[in-house]
Amino acid sequence: MIKNDVLHPRKKEVSSYTLKNIVLWMAENNPQASFHKKSILQWLHEALDALRVALITLELPYYMIPERNLMATSGLDEEQQRTWISTITDMLNEGPRVILRLPKIRQCIVAHPEPLRWHSGRRIELELLSLMRMIRLAICIDENDEIDHTDAILQALQRRIDEVITDVCVRMIMEGSRVINAQAILERILM
Repeated sequence: MIKNDVLHPRKKEVSSYTLKNIVLWMAENNPQASFHKKSILQWLHEALDALRVALITLELPYYMIPERNLMATSGLDEEQQRTWISTITDMLNEGPRVILRLPKIRQCIVAHPEPLRWHSGRRIELELLSLMRMIRLAICIDENDEIDHTDAILQALQRRIDEVITDVCVRMIMEGSRVINAQAILERILM
């Protein structure tokens, strides 16, 4: 999907076979136990990085005959090489949202929007609560730049932020995630 829907090769500069070789090398060089459905986005990220390195160096050993370089005869011109490296770098920077570039994946999300809607609702609520908390902190600062943490409104805002983060953590655990660091989850939601 990435090859066809994002890169759009003109000829066979990057083929499905090239991408399969990247996957084979990843499988060869990593323990089998590290491949499971919960790590698919991590491995997609790793594969994109490997493809980017192959495009930069124009080197990718053929899995069956490692002495053969699959990129040597790719016919990749410099402009296309720069464009693809830039596109893949942008995709890597997007993190898990990179899958939204793929029309079939977006269509699945549209067909089953409930989880996305739920998480979006929590994100919006956390953004609003965080803004209200920042405003309240500014109000609760005295002339010595000390914050009055006994302020009831400030405490209520923090309590609700903690409740929402706990809800997100519980849902993530129920969906199979191993992430349980509430602060990391808050930072990821608000990034």
